[in-house]
Amino acid sequence: MRTLRTIGIVSSAAVFLLSATIAFAEGQATSTAYKNQIGERRAAIASTTQKKIEVVREEAQTRTVAQREKIAERVADIQDKVKQQLAQRLIKQFENLNKIWTDHFMNLMDHYDAILQKIQDRANIAANAGKNIASTTAAIQSAKTAIASARTAVIAQAAETYTPDTSVVTTTTSTTMPSGQKELLQNLRNSFKNLHRTLFQDLLALRDGPMKNARKAVQSALQTLTKIPKVDEGNATTTVENSNQ
Repeated sequence: MRTLRTIGIVSSAAVFLLSATIAFAEGQATSTAYKNQIGERRAAIASTTQKKIEVVREEAQTRTVAQREKIAERVADIQDKVKQQLAQRLIKQFENLNKIWTDHFMNLMDHYDAILQKIQDRANIAANAGKNIASTTAAIQSAKTAIASARTAVIAQAAETYTPDTSVVTTTTSTTMPSGQKELLQNLRNSFKNLHRTLFQDLLALRDGPMKNARKAVQSALQTLTKIPKVDEGNATTTVENSNQ
């Protein structure tokens, strides 16, 4: 699906952020205790966010029970079993697509957060070497704010539900009649089209808004780091590996 491929650009954008080589002086490596502390902080943020997503999803499922039951009844009126099964699969796909993409976006936020921490670690080393890291520190803070905003937006999107609107899936004649079946199927098609358009408008707005802002903010922080004079100097270096996410 062309739209899905477009959304996939979000993943390839992260490759650029990981493609830069950042040097670390061997004798100035961050302490194990500090690394553990940072790792625990990131894990706590990810865990808290995931719990929030699970809560809003459960609330959304509870909120739409009646609507899902109604659309199931309308689909059950389809006499052609093949078309009936297709409609049932489409309903499930709409329910799953939002989950798949919000999970993907949240994983990217964790990914950006990890990159930002590497930038912070390198900035700390530069500061200990007497370098001026004021611009990088400000950029890192801006990136943290952008990532937090993106996480909030992803949680809000996770709370959205995409179930066909039963108010428009109606017929003027009995569904036991050929004319009623034709009308039912046409209205279902229209409902699915509208649902598809709404879902991808929402996902694209998230991708091109908060997600893009977070990516650009992390990229900006990386760029300010590379502008620090001789920031890559060191006796030994460790490179940040490229990611294919």
